[in-house]
Amino acid sequence: MENFLIPRRFVRIKALQNLYAYTIAKQVHEKDAIEQIKKDFVWDCFLDEPSRKEQLTKAATRAVGLFQAAIATALPTHTFVYKENKEIAESVYKQLSYYVEALKKDQTFLQHGFNQSKEYIYLILLYTLLLLVEWYKLAKVVHPSSEEADHSLKKQLAQNSLLEELYHNSKWIKIIYKNGISWAQDQDQVQNWYRQFIQSEEAPKTYLLHPNNSIKILEYVVQHIIFREGPINDFLAMKDLYWDEHKGIVKKILIHIFKMLSTKDFAAFTLFWDNLEEKWATESEFYSRILTIVIENHIRYEEMIGAQTQKWDKDRILLTDKLILKLALAELIECKEIPFKVSINEYIEIAKWYGSAKSGAFINGVLEGILKKNHN
Repeated sequence: MENFLIPRRFVRIKALQNLYAYTIAKQVHEKDAIEQIKKDFVWDCFLDEPSRKEQLTKAATRAVGLFQAAIATALPTHTFVYKENKEIAESVYKQLSYYVEALKKDQTFLQHGFNQSKEYIYLILLYTLLLLVEWYKLAKVVHPSSEEADHSLKKQLAQNSLLEELYHNSKWIKIIYKNGISWAQDQDQVQNWYRQFIQSEEAPKTYLLHPNNSIKILEYVVQHIIFREGPINDFLAMKDLYWDEHKGIVKKILIHIFKMLSTKDFAAFTLFWDNLEEKWATESEFYSRILTIVIENHIRYEEMIGAQTQKWDKDRILLTDKLILKLALAELIECKEIPFKVSINEYIEIAKWYGSAKSGAFINGVLEGILKKNHN
């Protein structure tokens, strides 16, 4: 069942982004290792005989070839054996060890990539809720409700029952402060934003007349004031490196929270966070699963993709397209519980966003070809 708060497409996109970063890092490690191997066989005009120059050049070429052949296998350090030249063998094995250890560290970061997104989303979620509470306090103190017209946004905030529930729940506020979420250092900013966006703003009549006007007013403030292009949005983007991608999920969770608060059931509100953690854990498991499958089968997937794209110039195939194909193959081959068409359609759509204009058709064609071969 699709997780409506954390869409599976979001998880797939995060897998693609982090796999892309991992792949670039992998290429850098390969380049660094090769450069070091070459340095091991640099001719020194002060220490080496002139006749040794050509020998060292050949040794460097041989060592680089052995290194590249070894990293094309699943277990480079386990499968590498070279007895013809001890100097070459030691140089290659040393760099293979460096390469393998570097990838292990990168894989650890790769597996934590999704949880990092969760931490960013939670951070902005709590900052936004607390900002609404700060504005509620200002509306209460600076602008007594009796002196304001009903259509003024400040009066609507001052009388908002959901913000009142949040403000008076000291346990929840203490937990936020305990986790380092506070506007204390930016009070001038909070007040400036209040004066700029709340103090003279009128609440739309359609929101005022809505049966759930407390919820709709907060939705309006979030959508049209906090998250719109401008200083507040820029401030949040400084807190979250992936804010443009995370914004949609934060909005969705906030609206869900507003609806929960409208019941005035804080026990359910507290339970919501536990349930949200469970949802993140489920999606994190899926994220780790498909990435582990791709890493363990990358050689096999490379061969499958290569066989299907023989007529293509390999240098012209986008890295993002290749990674999308690998993630798609991981799902289609190993994750049988996911409907076949769902996986294909999802990755075609992702290819349209992160590839070229032709990426969607390319992904579709390659996947169909690979699956037909494997089915037969």
